[in-house]
Amino acid sequence: KTTMTEELKTSLIPIVQYIRQYYMYEVSPDTLMRAGLRGIFHALDPSSEFNISGTDDDWDGNFGTFERVARTIDDKAFYAVGPDTLIRYSIHGMMSVLDPDTVFMEKLNLDNFHINTRGEYGGLGFRIQVVWPDSAIAVWSLLHKETPAARAGVKSGDLILAIDDSTTKEMGASDAASLMRGKAGTDVVLTLDRPGLEAPIDIKVTREVVHINSVPYHVLFADSTGYIKLQGFQHKSSQEVRQALAELVDQGMKRLIFDLRGNGGGYLAEAVQIADLFLPKDQLVVYTAGRAFSDTTKYFTQEEPMFGEGPLMVLVDGGSASASEIVSGAVQDWDRGLVLGTPTVGKGSVQQTVNIGDRAELKLTMAAYFIPSGRSIDKRMRKDSTLVAMAKQEFHTQHLGRIVHGAGGITPDIDMARRRSSSLYRQLEGWRSRNSRFFRFSRQYPLDHPDIGPDFIAGPETLQEFRTFVDADEFEYTSDLEIRLDQLRGELEEETEETHSDMESSLAHVAGGIEEIEESHWLDNDELITWKLTYDIREKAFGIVQAFAYDVTVNPQILRAREILANEAEYLSWFQRSEIGEPSEQIASTGDTDVVEVKGVALEESQTEKEQR
Repeated sequence: KTTMTEELKTSLIPIVQYIRQYYMYEVSPDTLMRAGLRGIFHALDPSSEFNISGTDDDWDGNFGTFERVARTIDDKAFYAVGPDTLIRYSIHGMMSVLDPDTVFMEKLNLDNFHINTRGEYGGLGFRIQVVWPDSAIAVWSLLHKETPAARAGVKSGDLILAIDDSTTKEMGASDAASLMRGKAGTDVVLTLDRPGLEAPIDIKVTREVVHINSVPYHVLFADSTGYIKLQGFQHKSSQEVRQALAELVDQGMKRLIFDLRGNGGGYLAEAVQIADLFLPKDQLVVYTAGRAFSDTTKYFTQEEPMFGEGPLMVLVDGGSASASEIVSGAVQDWDRGLVLGTPTVGKGSVQQTVNIGDRAELKLTMAAYFIPSGRSIDKRMRKDSTLVAMAKQEFHTQHLGRIVHGAGGITPDIDMARRRSSSLYRQLEGWRSRNSRFFRFSRQYPLDHPDIGPDFIAGPETLQEFRTFVDADEFEYTSDLEIRLDQLRGELEEETEETHSDMESSLAHVAGGIEEIEESHWLDNDELITWKLTYDIREKAFGIVQAFAYDVTVNPQILRAREILANEAEYLSWFQRSEIGEPSEQIASTGDTDVVEVKGVALEESQTEKEQR
């Protein structure tokens, strides 16, 4: 049995040394030691306190203090705490004083990271979500029609009641994902509840290496505008984009919409190779600089572009990060095309992973990246960071000299928000309750309407049928107005009897009109509910491609992009503006909130709670 000292020396010290040597900013040994101890105490007892006097910039001195505290806890804690646990807690504590993108990854999170970057995994090939009131794991959507699950007969909308012999009742999505992942060639039996069947069915699925398509959809519209959706920068993503682009060019594409909305990034090299498709040869795409490196590393385009001259529109939003910002930023800085949407995340740093044993890795921020104009787009650094000053500094695009700003993500040339949700929509979707009426209605609808086709669009009859369904399901819509009214009633209890009587009469009058107001909200949300029902029913009945095929024809941002691209005068007029956006005042702000997106809610074999990176 190894001693506490040996465990700390072999496991913790290498991590600390790596952070001190390669982390983008210098961190003192005292800071790391205190953060590590804070992590231990907080994990063992959030109410506990500790105090260490003085500071020591020598790690040997700090390690001695750390070792003594760790041994004391190991010997005298109320319950047994082994060295592995203390080391894990201390590492998480150290992460708290570093940047948000430096993370310690274990088990499932590590698996998810590898899946998101490599674009493949051993599993079945569908996304999952916990749903109520069934308390079951739902097959939310199939990744594509060639997954092992799809070939075995699993359908979108199935409820997974058991995985092999393990019931899924009250099981979390992460635990279910772990049971379904596994080595290619091994089998797993799913017990499924399916609409139209009186009893559950068992389906055996053989796990395979499942490829997650980086380009789930591309199409050429009738006006010769092409569209490519890229959902990640994984291994070989650039090959998928190149293939899609080649098909569209062969079909006669004259202009392109490149959709990076919700794309959280991935490999830097893939971003450079994708920028290569749009920018002339030998143009700078991005360069990186860090404390541990004596020279900057510059990345240039290597080939003549496949689509280097036609009108180009890149779509971004508050979910576009990292590699997405490199590509959209390079397009903007070289005045190659326009960017439409909302400001991006602002993740302007580069990470490298370090192995820590067999089931853990440290993802460490080692450098910042800068796009061709010289700006960093990182907006998640500390307030005292030099990036705050950069936010007020002006940079210029390479050809036209348009003013752009750093430290605030990529600010679109054309600011246009995505669809906004509503309180009614969120409650129907079950954002808090996980009881999605859309999901439950859509999984049943194809069975009740077997003659619908891939071009199905929800009409007034579908909306009425949906309304009847939610009413029968005892759905109770609580508007923001009703919530505020309840709050006022609570506050009224504290008033005098005379005031209480007068106010109660007024509130009763208001309450009488709430039902009518809430009914009007259904009419106000007709368009949004129609979109959601059409998308979900198409996906359940005919697959994700048919759902995408509908969405691109009605999505407001895509329609606006097509309109601008088709009008040469308007397209060119946007380049004549002298400045793009304003200096960022909210360095730590986040992206879009309460937007309605097309995405898988959970990830069967790979995603975490969101479950998209």
